[in-house]
Amino acid sequence: MALIRFTLNNKRIGFVKNHKTGSTTVLNYIGQIFWNELPHHPTGTELKSHLGKDSYYGREKSFDYYKDKLLECDIRISTYRDPVKKLLSGFTLSKKANKIYFLDDFLQNYAAYMKIQNYIRIHCRTSTEMLGKDKTIYTHLFKTEEINSKLKPLLEQWSGKKLKETWLRKDEPVKITPEQEEKIKSIMKVDYDNGWF
Repeated sequence: MALIRFTLNNKRIGFVKNHKTGSTTVLNYIGQIFWNELPHHPTGTELKSHLGKDSYYGREKSFDYYKDKLLECDIRISTYRDPVKKLLSGFTLSKKANKIYFLDDFLQNYAAYMKIQNYIRIHCRTSTEMLGKDKTIYTHLFKTEEINSKLKPLLEQWSGKKLKETWLRKDEPVKITPEQEEKIKSIMKVDYDNGWF
């Protein structure tokens, strides 16, 4: 999933779903606004049936695919997180789905996994691939830990609706060695270069 578009108070809002940065929680809040989604229910591709066919654009595509559609929006929102935590979260989810097994193997063969395994690519790609290189394109950016404290109140203000706090897909801690951490930082270097941390 990539760009989700909807209208609140006559403002066209674009939300870029950047996997493993709390975006499933944000989608739940959008669902609470528009169709009274239950607070702990992951809101998936049924967005189109509730928000219209033009609401959902660029599934599994990268930023360049939907950039122009995003720029048409009055308000442009996304979430991001520390690149090491983002990649480890993607690895953990992929491991649970039996798509990958060993962290060292994954880190050593990251480029190959990203080419041959769609599930892993979606959850383990860089924020830069999803959000672009230029943060100034966005009107509102939130770190993962700011979703409930900063983004949720904004959505409530714009919609005039009180949202029930939720947090979906909480991460389990992953212990890594200093060498593994350095390898992850190397893999995710583009995110550090572009300020996505």
